[in-house]
Amino acid sequence: MTLIGKRVPELGRWLVAWVLVSVLGGVWAFATPLFGSPDEPAHAVYAAAAAHGQVWAETTGVLTEVTVPADFATASAVPPCFAFHPDVAAGCAPEYGGESGTAVTQTSAGRYPPAYYVYAGLPTYVADGAAAVHLMRLLTVFLVAAFVASAACSALRTSRPALALTGLGLAVTPTVLFFAGTVNPQAPEIAAGIGLWTSGYVLLLRLREDPRSPLSWRDPLVRRTLLAAVGLTLIRPLSLLWLALIVAVLLVALADKAVLRRLVTAPAVLWAVPVLAVTAGSTLVWILFRNALAQQDVTIYADMPLQEAVVFSFERVNDQLTQMIGMFGWLDVASPGFSYAAWTIALVVLAALGIPRATGREKVAVLLVALALLVVPGLLQLQAYKVSAFVWQGRYSMPLAVGVPLLLGLFAASAAPGRARATRWLLAGLAATIAFVHVTAMVWALNRNVSGTDELFAATPDQWTPPLPVPVLIGTMLVAATAAAVLVVRLDRRDAPAPLLARTG
Repeated sequence: MTLIGKRVPELGRWLVAWVLVSVLGGVWAFATPLFGSPDEPAHAVYAAAAAHGQVWAETTGVLTEVTVPADFATASAVPPCFAFHPDVAAGCAPEYGGESGTAVTQTSAGRYPPAYYVYAGLPTYVADGAAAVHLMRLLTVFLVAAFVASAACSALRTSRPALALTGLGLAVTPTVLFFAGTVNPQAPEIAAGIGLWTSGYVLLLRLREDPRSPLSWRDPLVRRTLLAAVGLTLIRPLSLLWLALIVAVLLVALADKAVLRRLVTAPAVLWAVPVLAVTAGSTLVWILFRNALAQQDVTIYADMPLQEAVVFSFERVNDQLTQMIGMFGWLDVASPGFSYAAWTIALVVLAALGIPRATGREKVAVLLVALALLVVPGLLQLQAYKVSAFVWQGRYSMPLAVGVPLLLGLFAASAAPGRARATRWLLAGLAATIAFVHVTAMVWALNRNVSGTDELFAATPDQWTPPLPVPVLIGTMLVAATAAAVLVVRLDRRDAPAPLLARTG
């Protein structure tokens, strides 16, 4: 309790959460072979180019030509030999690095907003080869951890923080940590969404319960909400859509007339609006002039009638849900089967705790998120399926989808405290389940990379040796996941601190 509870300064709590998430994501960064995730070669090439000023290079179609260190040029945009072959160990790939000088290559990521890539490419100034890629991955992990740690600190302001943190734990799925450990803007976008959902909810709840409460830059909730929103405006082309939807849902859930009046008159909000206008506007201009939403031509469904396309699109929803929980490699390695059931059951249990405590407007908000998850991906695919096929993956929806477990946990956590003992063992079970799924998912993916799915950490002709020993990676993941679960459970002890924020109505 003393590690992340009320008795520790807020910066200390943030650091504890940041270190835990950094360790969890860092394990994935070393358990995944170089370029062992979707499109990582393209993202790494663009990061290396963007960090050296090539953010507006010549583009033809969806490919941008850049000059990068020769090591990155050899990576190109071609999937490695083990991609799409889960039974093939990652050792089949040649050793990466050792090239000198620069070379010209192409990347399919060169049209995307450059902020993340400039940041991720900084290690190319101090390292090359495999070391540079691993440092890029770690920078991505640290950014994701920063957003998630800020969300955790906001969750601690509720009356039952263990419940809010359980929702946060269900939002940070193995898929999120897997992508956090790669060169890819996907996990930072999801993490920024997590930060906006959590900090925005707690901030609006406080205003609803006490419209006269302070609303200034000295308030960490205000800073966290703005930083998460700014992050969403800068990371990926679709981030602007998710920002608008998240804000709309939060306002539906919590913004009555008094809250809206306070929001439109508070100086902190009036200063935040132009900041967001500048960052969102710059990204919108970038998208328009760089054609950032264009997709590669894939015309295999060009002759499919719209009616069949609608059915086909919605049939893919189940695949997208499993991808949100755990799908690794180049989307060719699923998490162990029980993990999907365990995650779903945990979400149902959290819903049973949260929905009865939610107001009518809050219930409507969750329903709106669920409907948007069904409708938005389908509509986005259907408007271009004849020329770019059905390309939507579950992770694309996750900045919005994480709102479901987060809101359910926050509904339960922001209700007036009481009967803590009745849910303590249930919380312990949820925390243990989340930790167990994370550990087993990482071990399963690591085994696939080391030996292929047909063997269990056995020597094979293409055996892969990770940068850190296998026992170290497994042990570190086990310790970090267990520590996170224990800290959450300890928050719900009878000697937990008095609530910082509770719903009165």
